[in-house]
Amino acid sequence: MHKDLIRARDEFLSIGRVTSKVPPIISESWKRSLSYNVNPHLCKSPKVLSSTEIQVLKKSSLLVHAFQAVIPKIESFFNNKYSVILADDKGRILSVFAKDGLLEMLKSVNTVPGSVWSEELCGTTAFGTTLVVGKPITIHSVQHFCETWHIFSCAGIPICHPINGKVIGVLDLTCLPQDFPSNALILIAALAKSMEIEIFGQFQIHKLFLENAYLEKKTRIADDLLVAVDIDGQIVLSNDSDTIPYRSWIDRFDWSHYFQTRVAQSELSPPSAHEEHLLSFLPDLSDGCLQLVYYQNRIIGALIQMRRQHKRTGKVHTIKYKPQSSSEISLNPILSTVTGSTSEAIVGKSPRWLKMMKKLKKIAVRDTIVLLIGESGTGKELLAQYIHHNSLRRLKPFIAVNCAAFTHDLVASELFGYAPGTFTGGLKEGKKGLFEAANGGTLFLDEIAELPLSTQAMLLRVLQERQVTRIGEYRPRSLNIRVVAATNRELKQATKEGKFRLDLYYRLNAVELKVPPLRERKEDIVTMAEYFLRKHRNGPFVNRLMPETVDILLSYDWPGNVRELKNAIEHAAVFSDDDRIFPCHLPDALVESTESKNESTSVEPITSFGERCLEVLDGERSEIEMALYECRYNITKTAKRLGISRGTLYKKMKQYQITC
Repeated sequence: MHKDLIRARDEFLSIGRVTSKVPPIISESWKRSLSYNVNPHLCKSPKVLSSTEIQVLKKSSLLVHAFQAVIPKIESFFNNKYSVILADDKGRILSVFAKDGLLEMLKSVNTVPGSVWSEELCGTTAFGTTLVVGKPITIHSVQHFCETWHIFSCAGIPICHPINGKVIGVLDLTCLPQDFPSNALILIAALAKSMEIEIFGQFQIHKLFLENAYLEKKTRIADDLLVAVDIDGQIVLSNDSDTIPYRSWIDRFDWSHYFQTRVAQSELSPPSAHEEHLLSFLPDLSDGCLQLVYYQNRIIGALIQMRRQHKRTGKVHTIKYKPQSSSEISLNPILSTVTGSTSEAIVGKSPRWLKMMKKLKKIAVRDTIVLLIGESGTGKELLAQYIHHNSLRRLKPFIAVNCAAFTHDLVASELFGYAPGTFTGGLKEGKKGLFEAANGGTLFLDEIAELPLSTQAMLLRVLQERQVTRIGEYRPRSLNIRVVAATNRELKQATKEGKFRLDLYYRLNAVELKVPPLRERKEDIVTMAEYFLRKHRNGPFVNRLMPETVDILLSYDWPGNVRELKNAIEHAAVFSDDDRIFPCHLPDALVESTESKNESTSVEPITSFGERCLEVLDGERSEIEMALYECRYNITKTAKRLGISRGTLYKKMKQYQITC
């Protein structure tokens, strides 16, 4: 096979013909390399950046920070036969992790920080070709276009932006052909995923600092437009929704080049914390100014101040010290705009959750009874609040009642009220019930299955007649009310057991929604955990989940659902020493439960290099992991690609101990 590929490459270089023995992805790269006039006898990368350019590149790249955070975790698995190399989206080498002889071999061909390994310069390589095709690739020995690279075999994985999904770099495993592990792509994919998680954590911190800088500046201006943009030039916050006239200028501006230029200038002279610059993308430079925002001496974004009415004066900007009346408008929101704590109810991105929320939005505007069925802690009350806040009754009362909290003797009087003198020890003037208190608004009846049968009959009449009669009275009072009920029991089964009235069940289930438990919406666990971390932050920092902590959160079954997750995250935030959340900060019971689960399904110790780094049980496991990576860990897309159902995919992931 090796000799056949050598002959195939020689034949391609001599007459331009490609045989069927060459994989299409390699042959296409060879053709591109030829069109770029790459010298097949090239001895080393022809381009290396200057030391100043390298320093600027490293300082402005989140990839380097993530690489430095991930490498120590896997360093013990690597011997001097293997190297891990990081390149950015232009094929420029940012970091090299290698030892001894292999490191010297890499240096001999200019595989060093600052060297450029794009396909246009160096032909077919794991760096350049991965960037072109945008997916994982393996380049074995003679598959390289240039003969000098034949001493290496490589596996490349694209690293994607955690927000927009664009390829921002390449992670490469390089070694001698005889040492190349069969599971190299799986191994390097795991490292790339860890880097993406690390980068996402950094983005969250940067966003927080950018928001804080925006809010601080916002209090010092009055009439001007203020916009915060991140390191990618994306608008994060604005004090005016009408940014359309400016958006085209902002979007066309080359922010990457601009920020790198500023980094280079800061190397020569340290910047002032509040130094302001002219806006080069505005038609009139005097119409605004820009202030860079830093985190740990690294540029993370900028604040743009512009006049709403362009006036040609000689001043760069005008600052007026009076409070800004306009409220900031998030142009890249994570959560929907819902009042108060109801935003918790809509944190989620799993297909099942989004499908339910789509139904909920339609239900909210219709004045119908809703029955929510779900386990304890799934957020049924928050969903009821969401319904209320998105209905025509949102300006009227929302009353929540836990039917299990009252004794059987008191529940009827609490719900329906009572007339004066009805009870010994009761209020002399009588008391209106919760139905009357919620009149015009929404009454949420939680744990409705716990109502005694006698009270169920009274409730049925209230729902049918839209009237309530206080205990001890004979005059009914009209009601204009919406009822949302909830339970953690199967009411249909309760009717068969004689514990719940069948006629009341059919009155309540005009619209019945099942709220999925947290264990069935794994995709939402990290999103919700990060939301709770933002809520429980102490000071300017938002805690971030470390990769090993994410693994534990995803492998736990969460019997207490969202309520248990919220408590666990609050526990972790209290005991964390800095902005990082490690497994040791989680509740002991949660960690112990996960560890015992892992021990019960553990396999025999692994010894070889490839197996020690990442266990591959068989071809099916590898296929699933690669499909997950290529589909960005989207369960629905992965199942579709593999041709199996989501349920089957979950079973196989559990069987092979795959987490995402």
